[in-house]
This record gives sequence, C-alpha cells and structure tokens, in this order.
Amino acid sequence: MNNARAAGISLCMIVKDEAEFLDDALRSVAGVVDEICVVDTGSSDATREIARAHGARVLDVPWQDDFAHARNAALGMATRRWIFVLDADERLDAASRETLRAIGTTSARARGKWLTCRNLTDSVKGAGAMTNALVRVFPNDPRIRYRNPIHEFVAFDGCAGGLAADRTTIEIVHHGYLTPVVMARNKGERNLRLSRRAVERDGGDSFHQYNLGMALLLSGDRDAAIAALERTRELLRDSPRGFRVHALITLADLYAEHRGDLGAAFRLVHECLALVPNYSNAHYSHGKLLARSGDLHAARDAFGRAIAAGAHDREQFVVDNEIAIWKAAGEIGATLMVERRFAQALGWFELASRERPAALPLILNRGKCHEALGDDVAAQALFAAAFTGYRDEGSAVEWINFLLRRGRTDDALAAIDTALSFVVAATGTLLLGSGAAALLQAGQPDQARTAIERAFARAPGPECGTMLAALAAQLGTSGLAELVASAVASARAKPLRIAYLCAQ
Repeated sequence: MNNARAAGISLCMIVKDEAEFLDDALRSVAGVVDEICVVDTGSSDATREIARAHGARVLDVPWQDDFAHARNAALGMATRRWIFVLDADERLDAASRETLRAIGTTSARARGKWLTCRNLTDSVKGAGAMTNALVRVFPNDPRIRYRNPIHEFVAFDGCAGGLAADRTTIEIVHHGYLTPVVMARNKGERNLRLSRRAVERDGGDSFHQYNLGMALLLSGDRDAAIAALERTRELLRDSPRGFRVHALITLADLYAEHRGDLGAAFRLVHECLALVPNYSNAHYSHGKLLARSGDLHAARDAFGRAIAAGAHDREQFVVDNEIAIWKAAGEIGATLMVERRFAQALGWFELASRERPAALPLILNRGKCHEALGDDVAAQALFAAAFTGYRDEGSAVEWINFLLRRGRTDDALAAIDTALSFVVAATGTLLLGSGAAALLQAGQPDQARTAIERAFARAPGPECGTMLAALAAQLGTSGLAELVASAVASARAKPLRIAYLCAQ
C-alpha cells in the first residue's frame, strides 16, 4: 500500500439527479472527510451545484449501465490515504463519525473495513430495517477497484471474493429502499435489466445469480427467482460466500409461501442453520414453518432462538435486525392467539411494542387481544388509531369489522366511505357488501340495496358478483344473497340492452 499519500479520507460518490438527498448526505460527513470526489453521470437538477457548495470536485462521466465503471472513475479522483464510499441516499450515522475519522490517521495495508448499512424499509408499517455488511472504507490504491456492473464491490486485483476486510462499528443509514424512492427511480426494472445482463455474460458467477434472484423476487416473478436462487445454491456448494445463507433462507421462504412445499422449505432452513447456527433469519423462518405445520410449542422455541441470535446480527452478511428486536416476539404472541391464550399473547405484543410502538401488526394484534379479553375501550382505541394513522387495507378491515361486531352500523358505514378512497376495488366491494349485510340486519333494505349497487358500480364485471355471492354465503344474512343475485341480473341485462339498441 502507498502510505506516502497524505493521511485522511477521500469521500467518493457517484450521483445523478440527487438534489433531494445530496445535501443531507454531505452534511453527515462534514468534518470527517478531507476531500469530496463526485462523479456525476448526467444530472439535470441542482446536484452539481449542491456538491460544489460543500467543496466537492465534480467530474462528469457518461453513464454506461455499469456501476463499477462510475465508481472507479470517482476512486481515480481521490488523493488521500483512505477512501470512504457513500451514496447520496445514505447518511453516516452520527455515532460513527469519530471512528471513521480516526481511520484516516492510520497506516493502510491491503485490507478494507466492513461497515454496517442499515436499510430503512416500509414493508412493515411503523417499523423496518434490514442490515447488510459492506466494505466501504479501504486504502487508496490503484489495485483496489470495483467490479460488477450492479451490486458492485471492491476487490484487490479483481478477486472474485472481494477485498479482505476487518469488522468495524461504523454504520450508515440507507433511505433508497423506501417504497417512494424505489418507485420514483424505477430501481426494480433497472436492477433486473442489469442483473440479467450480468448473468448472460457469466452465468457461472454465484453473485450474479444471487442478484438476479433477488431482482426477480422484487419484480414479482417468484418462479424465476426460485430458479436463479437454486442455481446460486448449486454454485456455492464448494465455494461459500457471505450471501449464501441469505440466499438459502430466501429460497426457503419462497418454497413455503409461493409453492406450499414445506418439506423443501424445512430442508433449506436446516441447511442454512448447519452453516450458521446463530442466524436469526433462519430461526425465524423455522418458527414460521413450524407454526404453519401446527407445532406451535416448537414454533415458540424457534422464535425464542431467533431473539437470542440477535446478539450475532453484526456477524451476518445480510440480516433482518427487526426479527430479534420485535418480530419474533410478535410471532410468539400470534401462536398464543391461535390457542386463544389472549392474556399471554397480549404480554408478548406489549413486550414487542416497547421497542416498536408504531408497528402496525402489533397495534392490530393488541386490539384483537383486548377485544377478546372484553376490554372494548382499549380495543377501539387501537383499531381507530391504526385506521386513522395508516389508512391502509388491513387497518380499514379491522376497524370496520370491529364496528360491525359492536352493532355500530352508522359508524361502520362512515368508515367504509372513508376507506373507499384508498382501498383497492376488491376490498371496497367486500366492505360495501358487509355494510349491506349490516343494513339488512338493521331493517334498512333500501339502503342495503344502494350499498350493493355502489359495489357493482365500483367494480363492474362478473368478479364483483362472485365475490359478493361468496360473502353472502359466508355471512348468512337473510336477504343478502337475493340482493346480490338481483344486482348480478341487472348487470347482465345492461350490455344486452346496449347490444339491442345498436342492432336497431
């Protein structure tokens, strides 16, 4: 390594149209890095001006559908002994500032530094973060460069295994997996396109196959994702990599949830745990499989092991930290609810809520437990808070059903009217059908007929009639099936009348 370079840290970034995020990213490293090297791949907003306002040198480099190429252009600008790589939608955690700053004063050798990237997600409303380990701090040496067009990583002389590195306590926070950001940037399509291209070039690279599998999963093509992850598994049998166990557990979840093949899922979980006994993701998936199989006691034991394994989360390449923090405790509560042990279940949900009080599943499950225990006041407060706070389908269904169970028809109908502005058509149809049932029970057949007509107006077509007929059979409310049948007949008559008029 060339320790003749001036001590300090060069921040290296690649950007394009990052005016929304860049200022906060650069503020997070102010006073920590000694120079800022920015490669811009075609911004049309104020990105360059923001970078220069922070003292950055900016180099324009045309985008070539290759993240490694752009990254390496930024590395070529660096003059200090150490390099720190940060994306515009990332922030250096405030508690890591001094640790990173101190690295800049040390001698460099052919090793990098692992840091933890905390990826904020909104897959669970009110809580969510998954971390992965990255080598983002490393010596400034021309033999250390990025490889791979997507999900690129640094390597010494192009080594496929990446750069050897030491663990650190440094953390960065990543906002790029939040749904609005993913949608605005069309990350899913881009990642899938680049991952497919990488596999076409070298289908024998396990990391390319893993990235393709994850991109296919994000795109919703679960069968193709299974094929890619099975190929990853095959390639890694004799040459394990850090992402291997996450590939196995993702594959196990896909077999269970998409194909209903619990046997294959159990085998993959056991394979994963044999490799890494302290992997909380694997214990969590094991617990869910056991619960699905009906062995609730064993499931609780597995969820307990997932909580204990959280002490080893920093050792993992990719891990869902929320499992040990609250998700596993919540699943223990869910198994107790199945056994109608509501008081004990509530205790676990309350325990999890101390860590993540805004987690929507915990709010709803606490409401269900309180209702089952006869505390309607507490249940109402929780269901109402979820409905007004999150305005999503799950909270709408729970709140409206609670109101209907309490016989509060007018309040339920008002809530349905509100919910129709944000639920999908199918859910709206079922909510209106439930409202019609309540109106029939309250002796208001005309209003019930209007609710059914609104349902058909909202989702015209045979599917609406099928859903409402199934709902009528499930509820068994007198008169509801007849209202639905009448509406179906009316819906069928309208296109016939139009055809007759046209024929005239």
